[in-house]
Amino acid sequence: MKDRVRRHLTYANVTATVALFVALGGGAYAAAKLSGRDLKAHSLTARNYRADSVTGAAVKEKTLGIVPRAREAARLDGVTAERLLVRCPEGTLPVADTCIETQARPPLPIYSAMLACAGIESQSGPGRRLPTYNELATALTHEQIALASGGELTSEVYPSSASPGQVEALYVTSKTGNVALTPDTDPGAKSYRCVADPLN
Repeated sequence: MKDRVRRHLTYANVTATVALFVALGGGAYAAAKLSGRDLKAHSLTARNYRADSVTGAAVKEKTLGIVPRAREAARLDGVTAERLLVRCPEGTLPVADTCIETQARPPLPIYSAMLACAGIESQSGPGRRLPTYNELATALTHEQIALASGGELTSEVYPSSASPGQVEALYVTSKTGNVALTPDTDPGAKSYRCVADPLN
């Protein structure tokens, strides 16, 4: 048996066997001795990591770019998210979830004022309307909005006690929200301002 082994024992076989033991032993030694302190910052590349071995906690998300196939996620039918932001039409201010005109219009009876507001932008949208008491009173707290002389109409109406079948409109008489009633007649005409829905 010894003779048989000795006959096959060559320099190449011995060298290969020794190299194999060194390689296996050296790898085990390196695995046992290397730690995070032995690595230099930014010395590892993508090839050094197994797939899915880096979790979200180890990733600085702000350093990541947009995934190429997700670029259209910030658009709707080609329109950017910025273009879709709700905004008020020109000449209005955002107040109480709506947009109210910054300038009061000349006096009209309430029915005529209501029709005038409804006709504004009616070709491109639903038109405008008179403000509720809450909307007008809130708008008057803004520095840019001044109450018209003689008060301003709201959209709120009540049955007339003086003229059965007719209505009287609630109008705001002071910047602090005081109110009175006025008939839907030419002598009862008051200034008014219209309210628009926010647009995008």
